[in-house]
This record gives sequence, structure tokens and C-alpha cells, in this order.
Amino acid sequence: MITQPFKQAVEARDMERIKIMLRGSLSTDLTFEKFKQMLAYTVDRIPSIIEVHDDKAFLDQSQWTKTYASEVREDLMRNFSAERIEHLQAIHQHVYANELEKQLQKEREQTAASKETRPDIKSSVNVASLVVAIGVAAASILIGVLMNLSIVQVATTTVITTLIVSGVTYYVVKKQ
Repeated sequence: MITQPFKQAVEARDMERIKIMLRGSLSTDLTFEKFKQMLAYTVDRIPSIIEVHDDKAFLDQSQWTKTYASEVREDLMRNFSAERIEHLQAIHQHVYANELEKQLQKEREQTAASKETRPDIKSSVNVASLVVAIGVAAASILIGVLMNLSIVQVATTTVITTLIVSGVTYYVVKKQ
């Protein structure tokens, strides 16, 4: 999800702030998903955010450490190149493999838990329709009695009104 402060930084074309926020997203999301969303949002509006690579050579995988990952994140502030971003993602996948797996597992558990606790849409629609139907029926009966209508008129009005309002409620709730 792209935050309002980030959108404001992009709108203001505040390149330093944008880069800081992009780099910051990498500290909390090792999957790079948030970074990718934010970067896509930025590139759509400011394509020049991606710079030509400064030709600085990257270390090979045998030398990758968390310290090196931090250094590359800092280099990203000076040269925001596609090559550096790609290299940084590979470093993260290698150096933070255990943390990344834990983060992904936590996300899977949260997704599973939210599915288990999310109410069934059918039961929500049925409950909403029932509540509305009872309310409309009670209101129709009350109005019929207050207007001194016959029982047949009250019953007919109640049934017709309840069916119409329940149908509309069912449709509206199901659309959500």
C-alpha cells in the first residue's frame, strides 16, 4: 500500500525524500513487494528517478553480508540505478534468507488467520436481510395500526414492503 506521505513526496517531486522512503521500505519488507509498488508508482510519475548506472562494480555473492547490503542501500541514494536495485534484491534474498522466510511464513499465517475469522458472506447477507425484513415488517404493522387499516391491508402492505426492502438489502449487501 502506498502511503499518503509517499504520494505527497512524489507529487512534490522531492527526489531525496522519495529515495529515503523507498530505501526505508526495504528495512521492513524483505520481500521487496512494498518497494516494487512504491517504485512503480514513482516511475509512472517521475521516470527520471531511475538513473544510469555509475559503473561501480558489485561484489560477488561469496562476499555478500548484511553490512554489504547496507552499503548498497546507501549507494542507492547516490545512484538510483536499475542495476543497483536488481543487485540489492539478489543480496537481500541471499543474506536475509532466514529472515525473509520468517516474514513470508508470518504473512501466510496472517492471511490464513484472516480467512478463518472473516465472516461468511452468505451468512452476513442472510442476517442483514433478516434484520431488515423484521424491521420493515414491524414498521408496516405499526403504521397500519396507527392509520387504522384493516388486518388484510396491514398484512398485504407488510408482506409486499418486506419482500421489496429485503430484496434490495440482499442485493446491496451481496455487492459489497
